Amino acid sequence: MYQQILKMCNQIINFIKYSNFPNYIENQFIHSYIILIGAFILGNKKYYPIITFFSMIFLYLYSYFIHKLFHNLPKPFNVHMDYHHNSNNEKSIISKYINLIIELISNILFFAIIYFIQALININIIPNIFIFYYGFIYVSTHIINYSLFHLSPEHVIHHKTSDISSDEDVKTCNYGPDLLDHVFETNFSNTFENYNHIIPNIFISFLLAKYLFC
Repeated sequence: MYQQILKMCNQIINFIKYSNFPNYIENQFIHSYIILIGAFILGNKKYYPIITFFSMIFLYLYSYFIHKLFHNLPKPFNVHMDYHHNSNNEKSIISKYINLIIELISNILFFAIIYFIQALININIIPNIFIFYYGFIYVSTHIINYSLFHLSPEHVIHHKTSDISSDEDVKTCNYGPDLLDHVFETNFSNTFENYNHIIPNIFISFLLAKYLFC
């Protein structure tokens, strides 16, 4: 465990020292800043800033590892791979939208898991408002921006490198969030994904979270 933590710290240090850091600032800093500021505003009256910050960092890391986990579930239970990462399911309009609905349910499940575990053990470590806020951004981006409008070439590469209908044996890349792909060396290239197209998703999620929880 200690060696894994040390390795992660070294990867982060190397990222800061050697990667194309200005490219990250240009493509992702504004997106990250708006998400964090939105979270602080949402939690301002009820949660200490440290709780808000920890919650958002946890959800950010969690979204990477839960996505990676779903890629490695045993085959009989791996709906995510059998449908979403099988290009044969894109050959007709009907199968394409069935696949999209299944993927929507899978993405919602990513974050519903946190809610139900906390409800089961009766401990609210990550406030529900932040689960909804970050989860809505993640799910709406994946379904609308990526799957419907194909606004991310990096996500297209993610599908190409994880297509179970392909005979190519390649390393799966670009799980997202993109910064963590660079930190954990699952990125396809050293160029950072442009996240500016996600800004409308953030504002809509913020307004919905404020209306539902505040």
